[in-house]
Amino acid sequence: MRAAGITVLLAAATFGLWWAVFPADWSVVPTRDPNTLASPVRTGHWVAAGAGLAVLAGAAGYVRGVLVALAGIAVPAFVLFCVYSASAEVVGANLWAVGALFLAPPLVAGVAAAAALGALVRRRRIRPPTTTV
Repeated sequence: MRAAGITVLLAAATFGLWWAVFPADWSVVPTRDPNTLASPVRTGHWVAAGAGLAVLAGAAGYVRGVLVALAGIAVPAFVLFCVYSASAEVVGANLWAVGALFLAPPLVAGVAAAAALGALVRRRRIRPPTTTV
């Protein structure tokens, strides 16, 4: 399969993972205290999304390589974060651009590392290390 086809499949899987893990609306929600609002996005959402993206990136690296994983996973995940964050109603200023700047480096590094690990596994499976006696 060509790199473009795999990239499209990875982007679709990233969108599916995103919609399965995160709430549809990131706007603040009331809590028991009438003067307090909270984010509906919890730590568990981020952990599940990170684990899912790492698995996708490892599989992408195994099948095609790091660049395809970055294009098919990191870019759509970054775009989804920006769209969901920018459209959320918050108290005060919506600083989604600052959040995006903090998200980009670990997202790219994590996807690249997981994809490189997948590529390394593929290389080891295709050409097993030689042993000398």
